[in-house]
Amino acid sequence: MDKQATKQKAFLSMVFSGPNHYEGTDMRTGHAHLGITDEHFDAVVENLAATLQELGVDNDDIGEVANIAESVRDEVLNR
Repeated sequence: MDKQATKQKAFLSMVFSGPNHYEGTDMRTGHAHLGITDEHFDAVVENLAATLQELGVDNDDIGEVANIAESVRDEVLNR
C-alpha cells in the first residue's frame, strides 16, 4: 500500500498542477498485467473520493479528480 499511496500522491500532485516527475511506463502498459475490471476501477475512485472528502478537500476538486481518473479508465483497463 505504501507504493500505491506514493503513486496516488504523485497523481494528485500532477492533476492539480504540481510537479510531475513521473518517468515510468504509460498507464496502459503499467496496468496491463493487473487484470483490473470496471468494478476494481470504480472501487479505487470511490475510495479516493471518500479519502479526499475525509481530508476536507472541496467537492469541486474531488469531482475534478474523479473526472480525470475517468478520462484514463480505458487505458487502465486496456481497452
